[in-house]
Amino acid sequence: MAQPAAKLSVSIPGELAEAVRKRVGARGLSGFVARAVAHELEREGVQVLLTDLQDQLGQPSKADMARARRAWPKR
Repeated sequence: MAQPAAKLSVSIPGELAEAVRKRVGARGLSGFVARAVAHELEREGVQVLLTDLQDQLGQPSKADMARARRAWPKR
């Protein structure tokens, strides 16, 4: 069962707040912020995983990096 929403008070630069409001409107702000926070937490979790793997396995070789770049080219 999902937990009830929690109210938070945050401060962000005015120009950022204006850009978000233009993008999502007043009623979409909470959902937008929730998705942004979830995305950042996911990114931080991936960084922790990568750091742990690097600690365990060492730096990837140049050949490994080249193979990865071929497998996942920039979009």
